[in-house]
Amino acid sequence: MARMRLPLACALAALLAGAAAAPAAAQADAFDPTLLALAYHRLSGDPLDLRGAAEASDAARNASSFDRPDIMEAEMVRLRTLLASASASREFVLRVPDAVSEYDRDRGDFSIQLFRPGFYVPVEAFGQVYRIVFSNAGAVRAIRLSGAPARELDAELSRIGRNVTNEIRFRVVGKGDPAGGVTGPRVVRAEILSTRLLEAAGHVVFTPTVMPGRAAGGVAAFDPARADVAGFRVGVRVDDLVARLRRLFGHVTRAHRGDGEFAGFAGSLTVNPMGCVDIPGRRRNPEPGAVCVTAFFDRAGVVRSIRVERVFPWFDAEVFRRTLVQRYGAADRELDGGGVALGWGPEVSPTLLYDRSGPRNALTARYTANDDLGSVGLAGPEDIRVVLQLVDASWAAAQVR
Repeated sequence: MARMRLPLACALAALLAGAAAAPAAAQADAFDPTLLALAYHRLSGDPLDLRGAAEASDAARNASSFDRPDIMEAEMVRLRTLLASASASREFVLRVPDAVSEYDRDRGDFSIQLFRPGFYVPVEAFGQVYRIVFSNAGAVRAIRLSGAPARELDAELSRIGRNVTNEIRFRVVGKGDPAGGVTGPRVVRAEILSTRLLEAAGHVVFTPTVMPGRAAGGVAAFDPARADVAGFRVGVRVDDLVARLRRLFGHVTRAHRGDGEFAGFAGSLTVNPMGCVDIPGRRRNPEPGAVCVTAFFDRAGVVRSIRVERVFPWFDAEVFRRTLVQRYGAADRELDGGGVALGWGPEVSPTLLYDRSGPRNALTARYTANDDLGSVGLAGPEDIRVVLQLVDASWAAAQVR
């Protein structure tokens, strides 16, 4: 079964200076959720637990204990073969209950609910939920009409209660929501090839014109050469960064490094290096607004790594995920456990990373509670520590050759 859902909209307005569930969707006869899931795993690189998928199959669940091992092995062979043959050229068709808004006279259009940011189509396969988002949904979200055609469509939509069946022909193109509204595991990025709005009897109400995702202005893939953290970039001259940090924060400590930790760098810059960390027994631990910066530069005086840390009043981790995905695109790595850690871009050597316990990508972001371990008394909402770290990926790759 499939449905649409829009999470509550929130915003993180600091460091990076809803709708209820809809009815279940009627799947088209040709739609196979297993093939969709296999296409997602094949095209996204997200590994599939073949044994777990085989255990969740009807054949394995309905088998006797005597026959189950043989059936499991046969099912794993079948799934492995299907996974290897999955292709970006495969097309899928879904029919999803949808709705069309009232006519907006200011914009001169109607709006298709499913194609608004944050909506997705959940589909179950292998005992897991896969959430389908459409990379070019923005190109078909609005039905732009005026005059008599708009009046006629409005009358037809009013007659059927503005409820339609959205028949979508699409293909899987990768992983993650480029708009950032849908986060978490198994987010299937799809491209709409065609779509029709149908009434209950199957008659066509409207046929939107579809543009391919790239032509529709889809979000580009993460580019580490263009990324920044809190407005700071790698690849700049160290003297330029020093001047900027002094304008923003005042005192900057500059130090040269030897052959010990972070030996791949010639020196470092720090601003308030211990000011964001809770230390038991310290009288005044960091309060929201505290900022710490650490940057490393090479022997040519070029900044190759920068880390920005800031303390915030408590906010939800899902706001953190959504905001970062909107800025940088779908994360290549996501870890939970004592907070949230996200990573984008190629992996770099851990010897060049300040933070080494999480993702080892060129860009990483962390969300953790800023616990005051020495405090005693009534507990309230914890402050949140956000850490962004960016390493010059091209330079880092050259250091390990």
